[in-house]
Amino acid sequence: MFHYSEKEIEELDRVAVADGLEIRQMMELAGFHMIALFDKENVFKESTVAIVCGKGNKGGDGLSAARHLVNHGWKHITVVLADTDLKPDGAHHLALLEKMQIPILVYGTEQKEARGAIAHAEVVIDALIGYHLDGAPRGAFAELIEIIEKSAARIISYDIPSGANPTTGVCAGACIQASATLTLAIPKKLLETETGRTMSGRVYVADIGIPQMFYDAVALGSRPDFSDEGIIRYA
Repeated sequence: MFHYSEKEIEELDRVAVADGLEIRQMMELAGFHMIALFDKENVFKESTVAIVCGKGNKGGDGLSAARHLVNHGWKHITVVLADTDLKPDGAHHLALLEKMQIPILVYGTEQKEARGAIAHAEVVIDALIGYHLDGAPRGAFAELIEIIEKSAARIISYDIPSGANPTTGVCAGACIQASATLTLAIPKKLLETETGRTMSGRVYVADIGIPQMFYDAVALGSRPDFSDEGIIRYA
């Protein structure tokens, strides 16, 4: 299976968006596939789940997941936002959650409640920081990683564990140690490193609707084989 570096991931996103595939479409599928991962990881519908979201595309994946999980019977979902300054696609998914009256806590103004939601969760979805991290996590993001790491919850990361470099697997500061990771579109090169494999836990790869021709524009024949199902086990 191919592994993409940070630059290759960026190029895949650029090509896909330039040719008409919208970010919020990919977020929708990323969120939907969390249902299958929960089934594979035996996260029962009675479980208490905290979804900790950043302000970028990875945060939007977590917000999409909240809606799909509630729609499919998970009853105890709380969203923790690191920041309210979301990009438009993430804001789209947040607005839907607000209409559904799903509990949403903003870390900056509801810190005690946010800490409590994470501390009491049986499962935490890490939707904080994606592959655009420059240096070590800072501010609320670093604090939330530390809070998650101190919790007793099972941690499931979107794409890569927050704080990790997607190419080298190096953590410049606070970093998530996941029980499982739902990596999107294609495995990242950090999974070729011992550190990256260890911090990612059990890894699944999710199809987020990117056609073969867009993968081929980055690396010929690199699209994973999603022919049997939309989420496949990597390791």
